Amino acid sequence: MRSPRLAQVLKLLVVGLLPSFAQAQDVQQARCNSDALTFEQAIARSEWARRCGLLRNTGGANAWVASTAAFDTSFAWAKEYRESDTSHAYTGNTHYNNVNYYYARSLYEATPMFSVFQETSGSTAGYWKWSHTSPLARPLFPTFESINVAGSGTQLYPHPTNTNDCRLFSTPTGTSPWVTLTRYTVCDDGPVYSMNAQGGGTAGEEVIREGCHTVTETVEKPFYVVAYCEAGCHPGDQLLGSSTGEAALGEDPPRRINPVSSDTPEPGDGEHVVYELTTESGDLLRVPAGHPVLTSEGRRVKAESLLLGDALLRRDGTPDRIVTVKQTLYFAKVHDVRRMSHDAVSDLLLTEGYRVGPARVQKENAEQLNRALRQQAIPAEVLPE
Repeated sequence: MRSPRLAQVLKLLVVGLLPSFAQAQDVQQARCNSDALTFEQAIARSEWARRCGLLRNTGGANAWVASTAAFDTSFAWAKEYRESDTSHAYTGNTHYNNVNYYYARSLYEATPMFSVFQETSGSTAGYWKWSHTSPLARPLFPTFESINVAGSGTQLYPHPTNTNDCRLFSTPTGTSPWVTLTRYTVCDDGPVYSMNAQGGGTAGEEVIREGCHTVTETVEKPFYVVAYCEAGCHPGDQLLGSSTGEAALGEDPPRRINPVSSDTPEPGDGEHVVYELTTESGDLLRVPAGHPVLTSEGRRVKAESLLLGDALLRRDGTPDRIVTVKQTLYFAKVHDVRRMSHDAVSDLLLTEGYRVGPARVQKENAEQLNRALRQQAIPAEVLPE
């Protein structure tokens, strides 16, 4: 048991750490900004993380455990897998590194009920997987670092094109594997000698003298998930309201009374489903599929659920009825806009003069996952018993 004085000192340490952890949220966002992905890339990243976590860091398809976090739709405990090596984590650093939990939370609405099925094809055939009929409007994806405290180490990336490669890289181009190379001299008539404990060299074998050769051992360095990020959302030419007028996102993220703290453009152009809503006033609102829009009744609904006759809510609070709904494809960058405020009342955006909302519940999902990841930076010895 800790002494009273030690407990007091540890409590002071925790209090002293709190301000820096409050700032960690912005560090996580900065990591997301430099690892921005499209919708399709975000889904592919989560699928990659689940597959690599299962194949490289669990005991196999039959090593599942009963989850205490979710149920199958048949009202049985959902089948879960846990990553065993927490210093090489693909899916998360809390909740016992539960692979299916993090995968499901990154792609589907938060719910304790999932459809749990056994995969029948692909590299993960035989493993149990969670699915749901309600995908997130904007999928989440894990971003990685060499230390489990965001902003404290080297940012790491999966290979940009080879989804079968489970290594992490220190460059987004996939040219610098996050590994340590150790070269040994092996002789038939003697012991093994280390030539270069941390050095590089050409992989394979090289003859030194008769009866001896060198071998190169490749060991992956530690890597951790430090944040879950959201895919982009707003088209670059979309006008967002500000206290000084309107501006297109592609020009400059507008600041309002409740200011926007960051604008995250995707790294490249991509194809996105966009709904064009024309109103009785003659105005046009363009929003991506899945994005929430505020109706004149005060309800937040997804863009694709709006019908002719529904009314949008204008900036001045007056309704404006929809007269046409058109689905189009938008090929360009989309942007993620992050606000300073986190309260539900002011958590609205003015887009093209209409009131729309961020995927609020989804943002709470991401914030919950990221809060749990931030807790990993607190040493266990300073936590109260």
